[in-house]
Amino acid sequence: ITDPTTVLDGNGNIKLWYLPGAIDHIYQKDVWDSLNVLRAPLEESLNKLCTHRWRNDQLLFRETADIMGSIDLSPGWYQQGYLSLTCRQPPNFHPEVSRLLKSGWDGNGTQQWVDQMSECHSLLSRMLAIIHPWMYAAGREALIHLDLEAKRQEDMDMSSILPSWNTIYNSVSIMVNHATPYHTDVNGQEPWLDMLVMVGDYLPLDFIIPTLNLRFHYNPGTIIAMSGSALEHGVGYTEGNHTCLAYYMRHNVHQSVGVELCQPPNISDLQPLILMNS
Repeated sequence: ITDPTTVLDGNGNIKLWYLPGAIDHIYQKDVWDSLNVLRAPLEESLNKLCTHRWRNDQLLFRETADIMGSIDLSPGWYQQGYLSLTCRQPPNFHPEVSRLLKSGWDGNGTQQWVDQMSECHSLLSRMLAIIHPWMYAAGREALIHLDLEAKRQEDMDMSSILPSWNTIYNSVSIMVNHATPYHTDVNGQEPWLDMLVMVGDYLPLDFIIPTLNLRFHYNPGTIIAMSGSALEHGVGYTEGNHTCLAYYMRHNVHQSVGVELCQPPNISDLQPLILMNS
């Protein structure tokens, strides 16, 4: 598939948006250049001995790349193991800023990267407001409540990063020169759309959904917004530099601030836009 596409279920719920060429060359270059400030934490991520996380599996990185690695950033989430994914009640403790964004790590470039990506993140958030307005509203509400809670708890790390965290998503994974094995996103929720942003200069590459026998051209500048918890997906190896920015939300964070799970995006949500433009 090479043309803009949506994938629906039998009820008209949108499971995937495929938006090739959604990011122009200027923004693509800005995104790629921004990675230079992340060289230290990206290199550190390659030294992690982690057998259960494919994002840090050294066999999946391109060996000859000048820059590579995989890191996660969030202004507020729960560290792994804090909370069972099946927990139904909001936890009684406060989310934390991810390790690399805490004040003790000021020199690692992550805060600078968040600042440099501010305009791009604003555009991605506005895109989400169009393709999934319910998720946009829920994400915005959750960030507002996180900010209020950070002030109440006198959490200086969270209060410091939230004003410059210019995306509605509360987490991002940055994967540089890395292949992606087939997987579903265990932390996602079916009504949500994760957003994948691909930039770089590389040979032809495909984004594959094996259960639906779908193969999308994954060229630089492509955005894919999808229900990552419902659709198994993967991306193979290629030559050339590339990075994927994967934006997602954490349900246990929404629970902790009392934001309910939103309804799934439906093709009927787009009808007002279609009528307005017709």
